[in-house]
Amino acid sequence: MNLANDSCGWAGGLSYFSATAIEEIVNSLSAFVSDATPEQIRAWQHSIPPLKTASSELLGVEPKSVQYGAILEYLMPDGPRRADAVLLVSGAVLVIELKGDGNWQPGYVEQAADYARRLYWYHSLCGSENIRVHTILVSYGRKGDEVFEEWHTRTNIESLLDVVRHFDRPAEASPIPIADFVAPNVCQPSTSLVQAARRFFADHALPHIKRIDEITSSAVERIISEIRRTHTSRGRTLILLSGVPGAGKTYVGLKIAHEPFLDDLAELLDSGEKPTAPAIFLSGNGPLVEVLQYEFKRAGGGGRVFVRGVRDFVERYSKKRSPAPPHHVLIFDEAQRAWDAEKVKSHHGDIQASSEPEAFIRFAEKIPGWSVVIGLVGEGQEIHTGEEAGIGQWADAVKDNSGWEVAGPPRFAGSFAASGVPYKSHAELHLATSVRFNFAAGLSDWAAGIISDSPSRSELATIARTLVKQGYQLRVTRKLGVAREFLWSKYKDLPESRFGILMSSRDRDLADHGVEQNRFFRAGPWYADPETSPSSCRRLQEPATEFAAQGLELDHVLLVWGGDFVLRDGKWDNSGAKRYRDKTVRDPLQLRRNAYRVRLTRGREGVVVCLPAGISCLDETHAFLIEIGCEVLS
Repeated sequence: MNLANDSCGWAGGLSYFSATAIEEIVNSLSAFVSDATPEQIRAWQHSIPPLKTASSELLGVEPKSVQYGAILEYLMPDGPRRADAVLLVSGAVLVIELKGDGNWQPGYVEQAADYARRLYWYHSLCGSENIRVHTILVSYGRKGDEVFEEWHTRTNIESLLDVVRHFDRPAEASPIPIADFVAPNVCQPSTSLVQAARRFFADHALPHIKRIDEITSSAVERIISEIRRTHTSRGRTLILLSGVPGAGKTYVGLKIAHEPFLDDLAELLDSGEKPTAPAIFLSGNGPLVEVLQYEFKRAGGGGRVFVRGVRDFVERYSKKRSPAPPHHVLIFDEAQRAWDAEKVKSHHGDIQASSEPEAFIRFAEKIPGWSVVIGLVGEGQEIHTGEEAGIGQWADAVKDNSGWEVAGPPRFAGSFAASGVPYKSHAELHLATSVRFNFAAGLSDWAAGIISDSPSRSELATIARTLVKQGYQLRVTRKLGVAREFLWSKYKDLPESRFGILMSSRDRDLADHGVEQNRFFRAGPWYADPETSPSSCRRLQEPATEFAAQGLELDHVLLVWGGDFVLRDGKWDNSGAKRYRDKTVRDPLQLRRNAYRVRLTRGREGVVVCLPAGISCLDETHAFLIEIGCEVLS
């Protein structure tokens, strides 16, 4: 019997797998992978027979194997990637990846190990001490050269059965039921990982994110009160928390996600168990997710336990047969940047797709008993295509769904007035004080004034003087080398401080002046690693763009200004920017404004703006920055 569901393309007992025709299995896989190419289908036709042979051989030598299971095209619990095959034996989950080129490319090895780690982190059965999770990377056309490592084994197709039997423990452990493995609501972190992450969050500061509790405590208390009220009434509530850049919105969301009191409020899942993580923190900001996971993982907190990417989450739970998410509280970071329906349709190729806010409300309504969606709303930080619709999407998402209430700051009441949804205003749900810039009050206003249509030079100069008096450093230079030497000298005895280069993603000119984007950029090591690491931001070699900077911070920023956003006769101009291919973009100039505002507000102690001397179109911008208060760095 084929037990395939939304988590896999084919699933069944080992005996059934061995007896099923290849064409039948391939048809099932093609129905699951709707965009399968002819090359993919040929790969299945080529790889399935050896798996069937190995299964038949195992059935012939191990009596318990009649209870074993095989799963093909298994969707990873926390993302869109699929493993070729999963074999369930006694006491072990074996993920089998098949490669036909006879090579052990580094990418293959990391992919294989990553599948095993993801199952260990996010499958409720795989976190048990009694179950081993391991990936077998199988290469066709390669002899010998077996390698056994912690998370994976490399072998050839002829030795596959021997490797499987190495991990099979029929005398010590029971077979893993296939129905339990592919059942709904199995995509949860193990209890031990949840406990570790909570301990880490309670005992340690999150570098570059967590600063002080006092400024955010009233907002946290209000949100907890709304969660408890929603649980008592068994209702549905949308909570909106707004704030200026650096006000601590991300910290509030993470704190709520790690709150142990939610365990007591959780309802039983279909499996009869409570969710191990009743709240989940979701962000469309990929680099922020990567940095959070990187920090948690380095400190033993489980990495991905509470922090996930919103796009993968939406894709997993948008399918018609998808179960309800195993969380009561869904926290959406940068909620004003949620994708509109057109962007979702374009990205997923689904003409029926709805906006991300609509999807979240729909997911939340499927959660047993009660649910809360928390939207963390920033100001003027829409920098991606498809993000320009703003907070109005959330009002549209709840107006057609009865039973919802909304709690938020007074500033959003007007957006919900026409929706007919009850809206409760709470002043504490707006964070007006920047936590990031504890001695730089006014930096957000200064940056917003710079990128405005008609910047007031005198007002900006006044704000700059106040910033400088408070100890904030605003500097400008035409020489990149001078800026680098300044920062290296400033922080040479402060190894924990973080400073780095930020550049625009749409720039055309900076590569000719020593600043070039790396398409393999990794935000986690860039922000967190020490200067001895080649990836560390402190080396001032590899730049980050606005996408890698949003929601995060540095002690000092080296902002290298590009030719994509320049002053021409007193007006901002983006004619030198790379064009957007996405036809859904409404206002490219506004996206450039927001991108520069993000980069100008990432430094806690200061910003050095470098406008390379060789880019003549920056001359007017350079003079403007000096006029509004930037000190020339000599």
